Amino acid sequence: MFESVTKLLESCPCGRKHSLLTDECVVSDDAAVQMKEYIAQRGFQNPAIICDENTRIFADALTDITAAVLTVDGHAHATEVYSAQAIDFVKASGADVLIAVGSGSVHDITRYAAFDVKVPFISYPTAASVDGFVSGVAAMTWYGQKLTFESAPPIAVFAVPEVFCTAPTRLTASGVGDVIGKYTSLFDWVVGEILTGEYRCPGICGLEYEAIDAVRDAIRNRSPETEREYTIKVMEALLLSGLAMQLTGNSRPASGSEHHMSHLWEMCCINEDSDALHGEKVGVGLLYVLREYHRYLNTMDADAIAAIDLAKVFDRSHIEKAYGSLTDGILKENLPKGKSSLADIKVTAETVPAILEAAKTLPTAEEAEELLKAAGAPVSNKEINLPYDEAFIEKTLTYAPYVRNRLTLLKVIQASKM
Repeated sequence: MFESVTKLLESCPCGRKHSLLTDECVVSDDAAVQMKEYIAQRGFQNPAIICDENTRIFADALTDITAAVLTVDGHAHATEVYSAQAIDFVKASGADVLIAVGSGSVHDITRYAAFDVKVPFISYPTAASVDGFVSGVAAMTWYGQKLTFESAPPIAVFAVPEVFCTAPTRLTASGVGDVIGKYTSLFDWVVGEILTGEYRCPGICGLEYEAIDAVRDAIRNRSPETEREYTIKVMEALLLSGLAMQLTGNSRPASGSEHHMSHLWEMCCINEDSDALHGEKVGVGLLYVLREYHRYLNTMDADAIAAIDLAKVFDRSHIEKAYGSLTDGILKENLPKGKSSLADIKVTAETVPAILEAAKTLPTAEEAEELLKAAGAPVSNKEINLPYDEAFIEKTLTYAPYVRNRLTLLKVIQASKM
């Protein structure tokens, strides 16, 4: 699977020269041994480990590596509080390389600290749960607002099946939700290209579709006898997706409207906190977005898109209804230098046909739901302890596009309604 990445580095159809900071990506039973050898070969003298209470057991199992260890709370999220704790730890330990032993939150905390202190880090994932292991951005909840920060991608990733295949199946199902969600993120990228001329790389999109196809096939062939192989396929797809983000330089190929739904719920602006995992929320968000997209595509109106009123879209009183005290931050996110991506939309006679053609890549909500169910992932708000009445879903669809300054079809739909 990773050969596809090497080919893009050598020559990409988009004509751009891509680069990666991650120079090793190993999924193997002897990955821990290879990690020790890698550390020695690179001349690191003082490694330090960041883990949480749930993954400390795997950190302790790395007996061949002498390292200081920071153990954060078992339910720690990537916030300004834990990031500050990690930064202080790295400075105090004098580490010359960090090892993130855990899943999503541990990696975001580690990559943010590594970037801040300018120390490289190595990824040692303990569950096939998210696609952020090798990403170069950190998804953080910063003083209540969900933000994406430029951070450090790992210089290497070493994933041991004996470790991540023993993780609770719920974590792997969450990883499946994160991967299947790429259907709408990739489509949203095409929409951005069609409407605003945004750069899009077909080669990188191909990597993401390769990841989706691998997971889809693994789900369909899943059985008690193939569970280990299935989990390995999910991990490889998550790593491939993370490398796609690194090649792009941002999360565009892996995060669209479905992620914005999840991030809004994680900000707890319109709901109480939920203990659902990130990929679980992405999967549920995907189903709502697919239903909304297919409804809209049947009646898409180019004139309504061209007539979007930005003053109404970014009216403070409207945004405040959902975001409250976070409104200033949301406006800042959506209007960098006072301009929104919606202002760059150009509508021609070819716009609607082009979007409809691109939409052929989208599965139906029923097809996506079948895959999620087969993976054991939730498919409704009720299953992830969020309100599931129509009013709440409509409010989510209305306000999720404000989470990021990123053009998606959902942002266009909601803006054209106003």
